[in-house]
Amino acid sequence: MNNVHQIIYHFWNSAILRAGIKLELFSLLDKKQPCSCQFIADSLNADFHFVQSFLESCVALSLLEKEQDKYRNSKQSAKFLVPGHPNYIGDLALHITNHWSTWGKLDKLIIEGRTELPFDNNFVDIPTYWKDYMHGQNNRAESGQSANLVQNIDLTEKRKLLDLGGGMGSYAIALCKNNSSLQAYIADQKEPLELAQKLIEENKLSERVFLQEGDFNTMKLDKDFDVVLISGIVCIKSEHECRKVFRLAFKSLQPGGLVIVQDFMRIEDDPQKNFLDTMMDLYLKLAFAPEAGDFIGQEIVSRLMDAGFTNYQQIPLPTQLNLITAEKPL
Repeated sequence: MNNVHQIIYHFWNSAILRAGIKLELFSLLDKKQPCSCQFIADSLNADFHFVQSFLESCVALSLLEKEQDKYRNSKQSAKFLVPGHPNYIGDLALHITNHWSTWGKLDKLIIEGRTELPFDNNFVDIPTYWKDYMHGQNNRAESGQSANLVQNIDLTEKRKLLDLGGGMGSYAIALCKNNSSLQAYIADQKEPLELAQKLIEENKLSERVFLQEGDFNTMKLDKDFDVVLISGIVCIKSEHECRKVFRLAFKSLQPGGLVIVQDFMRIEDDPQKNFLDTMMDLYLKLAFAPEAGDFIGQEIVSRLMDAGFTNYQQIPLPTQLNLITAEKPL
């Protein structure tokens, strides 16, 4: 089969994955496996013949394995698709596929030059969209991104961190767990901070990680931070908004302070990452704003320098998000 034929059918694969997650199939098999098709159909209260075809499709995609007439999770499904596993990315998969109807209108959106969110076309409601989005970002963090951030950033001498638009606080929490003298302040809207509070309590960090609710562009922030983390913000902002965020970070830092930008950024020549960067660039315009994008690292560096930062470093990571750091002069 040529590449064009393969591309034609790719959306079937993500639809099968999405259905398996939403039906909680992988959780069911994790608790009791191997299972017969009849048992699974009864558990789902679903049509036997439809379930049988669905399960065989999961086998074809290596999401399930089959032993005689019974099914079990494959190794990759057991690792990535069972909630509670440290590498779980099911919420991320739901968030990405929540844009299903939006991608179906890609031709029209390209002509009109506009973004369309899943709740704009009624594919999912607003609470579901934001829940899947925030939990999906936490999936990304816990499945490897946090570990790479911690391994590549030395905050030994730092005491006070500001996490701008920190969402559930996944990265602030990881940095505090790795640096016992660090305190973190997460600035974001009410809904993500409600999820962050639960995560903070689970990690027993209530005395070191604090929440500041509101729009970080307008809220009153301290000016004595020695670290500012900007994660997952640059790629969804226009150049003007990005520059504004960098100026805010600069004002919030004390002299000698460190800014950490973690995002989709092109800073190395890696064919596999370049492919996803290219696709991500289109997705960001589709899902966030026409001016959003997976920018070249040097563009981000230039904006940081214009904000007053110096001594930048571009740090490629094995995960999809990369790092750029810079300092506020003494």
